[in-house]
Amino acid sequence: MRPGLPDGHSGAPEHGGSLGNSRRTALTCAAVLAVADLLGVDAASVSTSSPFTDLGLGSTQLARLTAYLEDAMGVEVPLTALYDHPDIEQLVEYLAMR
Repeated sequence: MRPGLPDGHSGAPEHGGSLGNSRRTALTCAAVLAVADLLGVDAASVSTSSPFTDLGLGSTQLARLTAYLEDAMGVEVPLTALYDHPDIEQLVEYLAMR
């Protein structure tokens, strides 16, 4: 069972049907939890709209984030995707469209 979104996080903006929303919510949750774990902070403090670099993630942590998301969600996440989609909301939208 996947964990729910941390308090204060509603997921990505709603688009499409409930299956799409469910996937976006799961991707958002996985990303928020991964970033919180990498930074050693509470998940509720992770902004989904702040760039990864503003959150404090360096290149090594971004590489670890891709590995975490690949393991958690079973989707390939190239490192370049984090630079092309530099915050959780943009990354989730990209991943949900794949």
